Amino acid sequence: MNIGIDIVENERLDNKSKDFIELVLTPKERLEYEKRGKTYLYGRFAAKEAVMKVLPNTKELNFLDIEILTDVDGSPKVVSHDNIKVSISHEKNYTVSVAISY
Repeated sequence: MNIGIDIVENERLDNKSKDFIELVLTPKERLEYEKRGKTYLYGRFAAKEAVMKVLPNTKELNFLDIEILTDVDGSPKVVSHDNIKVSISHEKNYTVSVAISY
């Protein structure tokens, strides 16, 4: 079992360009981002960073290699890695995510 965690200062991701968003979010994630806004970007960015910390050979990965959609129960689901669970939490100026591989 491996654990990864990441924290984001939300303000750091404010005013990012469309190019940045396209580097971080997959097309399906971008559709959800358009509905839910910046909070969605903060969470997915933190979650992808946390996931990268539990995967081997992360130097070969980029953000688009990891897709995190919303499961039927509303929780984030790592689509391409069934053995990883992720949690995202927001508090005022920060977003934190934890990823666990099993």
